[in-house]
Amino acid sequence: MVSYQRRLIEIQSPITYFLINLYSWKLTHQPREPRLHWSSRFRQSKLKTEEVEDDQTSENWDSWFEQHQALPLLPFSQQTNSLSIDRIYFLDQSQTISMPKRSRDLQSPVEIPHKRERYSPMEFNLPKRTWSNTIYDEHLTKSRYHHFNFHLISYNILAQKLIEDNPVLYEDCLDSNLHWHRRKERLLRELLKQDADIICLQEMQREHYKYDFRPKMIDYGYDSIYIKRSGDKSDGCCLFYRTDRLKLIDSKTVPFYQRNISLLDRDNCGLIALFQPLSSKATSDDLFCVATTHLLFSPKRGDIKLAQLQYFLAEIDRFALRTASLNSYYPIIICGDFNAQPHSPLSKFLINGHIKYDTFRSIEISGQIPQSIVQNRFSLQLPSKELIPTTFVTSNCCFPKQTATQTTNSIIFEQYINQRSSAILTHNKQFHSVYDLNDTTDVTTCIDNEFNLVDYIFYTKQDNDRFRLNLLSRYNLYQQQHMSNLHLPNHQFASDHFLLAAKFALKLKKKKKK
Repeated sequence: MVSYQRRLIEIQSPITYFLINLYSWKLTHQPREPRLHWSSRFRQSKLKTEEVEDDQTSENWDSWFEQHQALPLLPFSQQTNSLSIDRIYFLDQSQTISMPKRSRDLQSPVEIPHKRERYSPMEFNLPKRTWSNTIYDEHLTKSRYHHFNFHLISYNILAQKLIEDNPVLYEDCLDSNLHWHRRKERLLRELLKQDADIICLQEMQREHYKYDFRPKMIDYGYDSIYIKRSGDKSDGCCLFYRTDRLKLIDSKTVPFYQRNISLLDRDNCGLIALFQPLSSKATSDDLFCVATTHLLFSPKRGDIKLAQLQYFLAEIDRFALRTASLNSYYPIIICGDFNAQPHSPLSKFLINGHIKYDTFRSIEISGQIPQSIVQNRFSLQLPSKELIPTTFVTSNCCFPKQTATQTTNSIIFEQYINQRSSAILTHNKQFHSVYDLNDTTDVTTCIDNEFNLVDYIFYTKQDNDRFRLNLLSRYNLYQQQHMSNLHLPNHQFASDHFLLAAKFALKLKKKKKK
């Protein structure tokens, strides 16, 4: 006991000074609550605790200082040589008298109308996606021909730089879900889980492709091709394919930028690949073409999107042409982010094979802006002349053929004038959509609380052989009813787009033995 009192006397001076300055410390310091790593396990309890503590903040501060007033300031000679044990604050002991937490907000919180919740239970309970089979399964078993089945996916993975350049679009997302090291692992896990034969990706940054995706995919038996957007853009398109299932016959990178063409002055791009199945039943004639692209986003510049698609279809036409004299093509699959709604003139052009574009304003081509808003917006009418010079790409989405030397200039000029004044684009590819474009509730992207269908997979069915390429099944999309309070990317989905997938059967030329 004697030693304990001696110890109290020895520490009297610093303890006294501590008590004297305690009230001034309260005026100049604000206690900070500990920083904890967020976890869904205590999300609800944390919110309830903070609500109770915030209500008691001001009351706790006043009551605490009333109960623990510092001693009056006395001359050193009048200070006692002993201190009461209840006046000593052992800050390192288990029974510490802690000060109540002060609110971080100096004023009462202001309620913002229609403010979206930062966390939503729906983000953790989206239903598992399923596959839907088509009726061709039955035809497949009865067919006299061998078939090669393959699995293809298309996915806009959201470039990390676009998140960094547009933070306002992702302010409702948890910061931890926006970090690349986490998004990368989730994207790779989602892709590899599909076990697809062909993977078409958009918004792939070059350094992420080179150091993160390509090495990992090589370990799983894939090879790849890549194109970066032109100019100072850091992302582009890439295509992975399984080397034990497919042989890459040829490929082409297609930058859309053309220096001397006004409507091809943007930095979007596309990829085209020609594959042959690695099967004992396949021959050199059993090829098929896969193309992927990411068209311009701007809802107001439908003229540019249409010109980009016209040029890309011309490249596909040249690449997939099988027999020029018979106008015969290998089966074609085109997929990607087209930045156009299902019932827009752009989407209908792909399905129907023609469009008279001078009947539309530029803002109407992609259908991204609601019609009620479009009517009150100014936008230029598309011209009654060519979008792209016909000397570069013709109005039927082909490259002009070499003209014989004996053809007169007058005939060339007459053909040029006829094409120039038509304001009609056509193509002969007979595309069909993997997904039902009449289902307006399907969703492929969720950005800033807006839900849209802008990603597609199209495939060809030619009149001379309609069962050459056949859709077996599709990966069902989420619908708008599932999108309530969903903020992407989240812990479940690493992009602001959803993955599209389909399984096809390519009919081979070789017949089955009877």
